Amino acid sequence: MLFIGMVIGAIILFLSFYIVGPYGAGIFLIVLFGLVFSTYQKNKEIYEDVKIIREKLGLLHEEEKFQQEIEMNQKEYDNNKDEPKFISKLDEEIEEELEKYMKDNKE
Repeated sequence: MLFIGMVIGAIILFLSFYIVGPYGAGIFLIVLFGLVFSTYQKNKEIYEDVKIIREKLGLLHEEEKFQQEIEMNQKEYDNNKDEPKFISKLDEEIEEELEKYMKDNKE
């Protein structure tokens, strides 16, 4: 697949030089950037899909579980930020977690 892409790129380069002249290299670079960006976007989309599948199967890494918990807490905080009781309870939980983290990292 990579070889086919290289051959197609070389053909586009020669055709752009033949048709447009010295500006063909610029056109080739623009097309190349578009292809690389498109590939990046597809890889990112595939990665996100795999992450969702792993999440549903319960196969997340420790960092991903932690990140997911942070996002869930942030959404919960945003939804209930007008309730003073919720904020004080949440603040107490955060302080407890910070104290635990500091104790664990001192050792």
